[in-house]
Amino acid sequence: MSATGAWVVGVIPDAEARRLSDRYVHLIRPGDGGTTPGFSQAPAWWLNGGGGQALFEGSTGPSGLVVPRSVAHRFADFIEDAKVPTEATDAVEEESMTLMPEEVGEGLFVATARKANPVAALYYGLGARRSALLPGRFGNFLLSADEVRAALPGVEEALLLPGAQRSAALSRIADWMTAMGDDPDCHAAELIDAPLRVIRHAAGAGSGVAAFSRWY
Repeated sequence: MSATGAWVVGVIPDAEARRLSDRYVHLIRPGDGGTTPGFSQAPAWWLNGGGGQALFEGSTGPSGLVVPRSVAHRFADFIEDAKVPTEATDAVEEESMTLMPEEVGEGLFVATARKANPVAALYYGLGARRSALLPGRFGNFLLSADEVRAALPGVEEALLLPGAQRSAALSRIADWMTAMGDDPDCHAAELIDAPLRVIRHAAGAGSGVAAFSRWY
């Protein structure tokens, strides 16, 4: 049976973001009983060299052959350990998604990939230093309007890539989607551009933002 990874990033009303955050934040912080034991080690490993390791052999060039190394699977496991589904987190996510816009646009982005987690592809594409500038834990966050405005400079620094760095990030995203999933024709540019678009829109509108990754 095939699985599809999804990442949803959408604006929600500020008052609702603050209310839901009180129920959610302790569920995703390491050391508070809401994560697996290995998760607290993930950021350190990723920042202290993991983000610079070659996760794949081959290229998405003419040969099209990309093979994951064991470290790629290790990173994928860390991404999955960032959030352990529980009834509590599922309830907050479901309520958040009912508050988001109904259609994809300035205030909503939905990324899907067959057999791959879009968040893992983005974080690998950006590398350790830039991905550390994004809010939350590996693509899972719930921000009030004040927190959105505070996070925006870091998000811009992470996602507004100069030409050569953007090309490298797009290539790495394609490698992940090809080797770890089954989506070689993924819209890698949208995975970089759309989250920034949503967060900028929320900052201008005084809204909160929620983001969650899921498997279907």
